[in-house]
Amino acid sequence: MFRMQPTSSRKTPGVWALAWVLLAACGGSAAAEGQRTAGSDSSDTGRDEGSADGSSESDGSGSGDAVSEDTGDDASDGAGSGGGAMDPPYPAGVTDIPIQFGSGRRARLYVPALAMMQPPRALIVVLHGGGGEGLGVSEPGNHPLAEFRTVADREGVVVVYPEGSATRDGRLGWTDCRSDNLQASSDDDLGFLRTVVELLTIDYGLPAERVFMAGGSNGAQMTLAYAAVAPESIAAIATSNGNLPENPLPGPCATEPSQPMPALIAHGSADTVMPFAGGCVANLGGGCSRGRVVGAEATRDAYLRRNGLTGPEPVNETFESDPNDAGTADRFLYDGIHPVVWWRMNGAGHPIASQVVETATTAIAGAQNRDVEFAEIAWIFFATRLPE
Repeated sequence: MFRMQPTSSRKTPGVWALAWVLLAACGGSAAAEGQRTAGSDSSDTGRDEGSADGSSESDGSGSGDAVSEDTGDDASDGAGSGGGAMDPPYPAGVTDIPIQFGSGRRARLYVPALAMMQPPRALIVVLHGGGGEGLGVSEPGNHPLAEFRTVADREGVVVVYPEGSATRDGRLGWTDCRSDNLQASSDDDLGFLRTVVELLTIDYGLPAERVFMAGGSNGAQMTLAYAAVAPESIAAIATSNGNLPENPLPGPCATEPSQPMPALIAHGSADTVMPFAGGCVANLGGGCSRGRVVGAEATRDAYLRRNGLTGPEPVNETFESDPNDAGTADRFLYDGIHPVVWWRMNGAGHPIASQVVETATTAIAGAQNRDVEFAEIAWIFFATRLPE
């Protein structure tokens, strides 16, 4: 069953904020404790998804114009909510939400059954890459970023996939912090994402400590941009194959923020689309029309400075669960109050690491790492940031 949920028909959100207060006062419900237990067995490597990121800064495949689906049963009618007194603000399953911003935008929300019975543990904002996939990255089996829905089902978190703006070449993407990206639209994508985060945190009564953002490729760049401009509204970020701009826009984009931001940063060492060593982004036709970025190590180092972690040596661990992929995955943990976890996917190109959605090697995108699952390692990192 497909259903649209217009903004005007959302149910009153205040009861969910009250529910958080009651849960805290009672030390948490048995169901909430069960969710925590369910999440405690997650592997450090997670599961691997796959997807090629092509010449347009894409982080996966698929077109993505599906509307919305219901996961069934009567969860959307307030199951477990005490006769409707605490009905969730959105139905279970997939809902396309019209966002009142600019000329009109939309975001795709995924609500698991667990989040119909009690407030969600967290909100994860997942940003697609450039190149046209758009909301298609939310479709299971279509793209590695859809694996955040698997996390949602198990952990009782809500996931939202905002849709980017149309770039000058007609494809969907994000206007991030690059000042020299000639393909970017003139839309205020940062303002749009602020609106999405504000809407859902109000509707679910979630504090910023329970809000996370993740993205791949251009979506990773946008995640880094959001963390620079609106760090007070999220608790941590996770990025795959996205670097900071070499020539940032003036303002917060150009100034290293003083507010720390826990970050998981993953990158393929053989990525030439979002160059691991830095340079022009997706520069197939020459001209560097999508701007220049610093390298993956420079991006990591910027977050080490931001989080006050320039002193300690990282703890390194190597993962190899698929001997037939591009190479091993090295995890470097820079521990502290605001940690940085840096994943170097040795020999891998631009595709997001995955074991679930495999991506064929191409001359443009390169090979995929299949030793870890990006969505899973991101959640493992996010879960450590959740309040007690």
